[in-house]
Amino acid sequence: MTAFHVLAMIVAMESIWRQFSQIADRTLGSRLKFPTIISSNDKLCVACSGGTDSVCLVLILAARFPAHRLVVLHYNHNTRGQETEEDEQFVRHLANALELDFFTEKRLEGALSEHHLRQVRYAFFSRMMAKIGSRFLFLAHHANDVIETMLMRLARGSTEIAAPKYCQLFQDGTYRVRPLLSIFKQEIVDLFTQHRIPWREDSSNRQPHYLRNRIRRIIPLFDHIFADRDWKSGFLLTHRYLEEDASCLNQMAEELCTDFQKLNLQNIFHGAIIRRAIQFWLGDLSLTRTCFEEIFRAIICNDSAKISISPETFIKIDKKILHRVSHPGNDFKIRFNNWQFGELYLPTGYKLSREIVPFSEQNLSSEGLNISTIYIHGENCTKITIRTWQPGDRYRPINAPTKSLKKLFSEKKIPVQRRSSLPILCDEKGAIIWVPHLPPADFVKVHNNYALKITFSST
Repeated sequence: MTAFHVLAMIVAMESIWRQFSQIADRTLGSRLKFPTIISSNDKLCVACSGGTDSVCLVLILAARFPAHRLVVLHYNHNTRGQETEEDEQFVRHLANALELDFFTEKRLEGALSEHHLRQVRYAFFSRMMAKIGSRFLFLAHHANDVIETMLMRLARGSTEIAAPKYCQLFQDGTYRVRPLLSIFKQEIVDLFTQHRIPWREDSSNRQPHYLRNRIRRIIPLFDHIFADRDWKSGFLLTHRYLEEDASCLNQMAEELCTDFQKLNLQNIFHGAIIRRAIQFWLGDLSLTRTCFEEIFRAIICNDSAKISISPETFIKIDKKILHRVSHPGNDFKIRFNNWQFGELYLPTGYKLSREIVPFSEQNLSSEGLNISTIYIHGENCTKITIRTWQPGDRYRPINAPTKSLKKLFSEKKIPVQRRSSLPILCDEKGAIIWVPHLPPADFVKVHNNYALKITFSST
């Protein structure tokens, strides 16, 4: 009997659905604030590898939501030969048995590090969510993952020990939801064994060169050391307390970061808020720990300092006030791995703001397409570069042929002295997304119900 037939028989059993419906009540419940966050027409994506955890998550969501709202995503890492092909086939059978939409992608080449594999996997998820028009990605992290992640971050040194989070909102308006964080792995395995529900085992989970696998091996030692207490529940309680603390501190820190060019910490004396404020203000720059600690030390000691953070930019610190300084003149180039703020204050005296908003054609007719507010598809607009005009710049505006910026400026009668100060927004590959007073690029045209609204104005 094939895996498909086994799965089809299982999903037809009413007793199983009653049990998974009860788990859905436990795990989805009030923390998602239904229907405030998830509306009745939202498509919901669920990442599924074929393991017990993600298969359990698919079944829980299938017990709560109608099939037409669920989309199963599977990324084939192509690291274990035929085994990964069988994983993909299994997840395909699961989606078919439940009559759910299914999408997959296979990694063709690249590094095999945990970090790289995670990057390409989530890049696939993001592309598919954008294509489908979904804001929600459900992930199958469970209580064991909480313990393992906390131990890894304690060893590394981190301000965010409370990870992973139950519901995580990103700057592009998408959410990652982890309903199983209160359920331990063994409970899922026992449930599957009881009902003879099949799943796939990832043999790489036994390989010791992955840090998380090595941590899993020492977890039984904790059972022995803390035999007289429920230490795992204690970890989850600590995770909850730390998540609440971090949420409060992050909010306080983010409120300090209203000016892209300047960060004033003169009245802030708590290191926890200072660290987070620096992180929010700088965005997702890949600073070394040494560089970050040098900035932090100068603030704590009330020193003056100039610290380079990129080839184009350095931070000037004086009396706990930080200034972001670019090269002299109008020319500037600012890179963001993640556009963190609602507003960006640029060196040339202009301001850019962004937000995710519901979209319809009325947006274009009411606010215009090519003045100072645009609505675009946001997938390409979290990793961006903002720079000034360069000779040879060209792009294709919406519903128009490719032209040079010089020609577009002339057609719009934009004064020559103004052109050199306008910000050019580019994606991570350098392709131009938008120039204020011109239409956005054709490749960021909106194609679902939500759009990234970007507004350009003077400060």
